[in-house]
Amino acid sequence: MSVSEGASESLWDVLGEIPDRRGAKGRRYSLRSVPVLTLAAMLSGANDLRAVYRWGRRLPEDALSALGMDRAPRHAMYHYFFRALDVDAAERVPGSWACGSDAPEHVALDGKRLRGSAPAGHDGRKGVHLMSAFAGRLDAVIGQMRVSPEGNEATAALALLKGLPLKGAVVTGDAAFANAPCARPFATGAGTICSPSRRTGRD
Repeated sequence: MSVSEGASESLWDVLGEIPDRRGAKGRRYSLRSVPVLTLAAMLSGANDLRAVYRWGRRLPEDALSALGMDRAPRHAMYHYFFRALDVDAAERVPGSWACGSDAPEHVALDGKRLRGSAPAGHDGRKGVHLMSAFAGRLDAVIGQMRVSPEGNEATAALALLKGLPLKGAVVTGDAAFANAPCARPFATGAGTICSPSRRTGRD
């Protein structure tokens, strides 16, 4: 992830701004430690919680100590931790940190269902559906929200845009249009919404 030069805090610092909703008995590991370990594991190739668990178990003692851990978490702990996590804050806080005080310039909106999030044997339509805002200059997602089952991407996109720092930015309707010219741009109080010159049939 590329981070704005205006961001003076580290990711470790800003993760402390996420409210901790766990009970007193479920706080063996700090709220910062588990996401940082998980991110490091994913950057190293782990693509599910079991792989994250195995990666964490291979860490030496000094690496665990740097994360504030005396030993690697058990596999079940990751499930309990992420179920209790304040998802809205966990999406908003890192996004604001990545953006910093700089204008994102171009933001591409795109909605997708998460692979593997639908119940086994289902056709996939009930999986987790997310709308994301990607800032190309920062190479980072600066905002994200879940699309409700009874909602649609257009409504979710408008709600997402209201909470983003978009002054002076150009917003396109799909990540596929990141380099496409604007056929029908129009200005708003937040920035410029760009209607792409062609359609691809994607979400």
